[in-house]
Amino acid sequence: MSKTWLIVKHEYLTNIKRRAFLFGAFGVPIISIVLMAVVFGLVVNNETDVSHLGTVGYVDLSGVLAKQIAKPANFTVYDTETAARAALDAGKIGAYFVVETDYMKTGKLRSYGKNSLPAALTDTINGYLRSNLSTNLDPAIAARINDPLHSSIQTLDNGRTIQDSAVVGLFLVPIIFVMVFLFASQATSGYLMSGVVEEKTNRIMEILITSVTPFQLLFGKVIGLGLLGLTQLAIWLVAGYITLTLGHSNNILTGIIIPPDMAIVAIVYFLLGYFLLSSVMAGIGVVVGSEQESRQFSAIFSLVLVIPFFLITSFITDPNGTVVTFLTLFPLTSPISMILRIGFSTVPLWQLVASLVILLLTGLAVAWASARIFRWALLLYGKRPGIRELIRVIRRPAHMATTATGETSA
Repeated sequence: MSKTWLIVKHEYLTNIKRRAFLFGAFGVPIISIVLMAVVFGLVVNNETDVSHLGTVGYVDLSGVLAKQIAKPANFTVYDTETAARAALDAGKIGAYFVVETDYMKTGKLRSYGKNSLPAALTDTINGYLRSNLSTNLDPAIAARINDPLHSSIQTLDNGRTIQDSAVVGLFLVPIIFVMVFLFASQATSGYLMSGVVEEKTNRIMEILITSVTPFQLLFGKVIGLGLLGLTQLAIWLVAGYITLTLGHSNNILTGIIIPPDMAIVAIVYFLLGYFLLSSVMAGIGVVVGSEQESRQFSAIFSLVLVIPFFLITSFITDPNGTVVTFLTLFPLTSPISMILRIGFSTVPLWQLVASLVILLLTGLAVAWASARIFRWALLLYGKRPGIRELIRVIRRPAHMATTATGETSA
């Protein structure tokens, strides 16, 4: 066991210094945060800042703004639409709007500008109109007209209460979790596979197996890189928490809230999903002859993992359908499928338990098979064994297992 932990320590400390890991763990979150800040900042500024318009003119053909109650400081009234258009063409005003004669019946209002107008201008106009329309009403009614809605959404499936500003986040958060899971699990399992291929190609394996058993070598790598993946997840969670905290304080990311149950499920499925994926990658890495060839095989498994993404519409419209349920129970797609379902609906308890059990048992079975192949093919050079040969190796009794060089190991 002490040798296994030495391998764990070596794999963790060696790979945590990799440029690829440092970029993935720190560079990706930093770049993502900066890009999100820039994009959201531009969007929010364009939609909420009306200062670049300067003075805004208006023509009141209906008379509802005759008293000019709560008139914004940058609003100026024109007697005719012709005068307002001339002021816009001359650059004296940045935009103008016209309240139609039959406004009280139709609510029609036309606005004009040289470029697209920010949403904040519409809000300002609406507030100005409400202030004048409610002058003869009871103050309580007038206050409610000016601030009519504070809504929240109660999802019947999972019992979550969501503010109206968080509806977009309801669909965005599961996708973010899935992307994090894919990046972290594939990166760490990829390190394991490339490390096995590199050590085998450089014949470092021949030195290693003189000091440790194949099982110690395999599970030391799996555990070490699993801890590396958890480190990466922890860094991303901290970065995400900081981003959400800053976003909420500035009303930029108020719609994005991370439900605790989804975070717990994501971590559990990351551990089990990584265990399964790394076992597969280790088996591939020890059998193939080059890293390029190993990438080709891993691409097949990567394609299977992202199948739920291609069917994301089904997760939204029919989260308890047959296809979605199958993807939830199928071990290679269950991590992503379960995260999506937890975000969009309530998963029956039996499906959650069955999915976890199937994923765990499949991971153990694949790890056992990969360990048999790992021990047999550790010193295999020059040829790639066929599927039938690998099946024979897996099914062969342990006391009759032989290495690729023909030596019998008890």
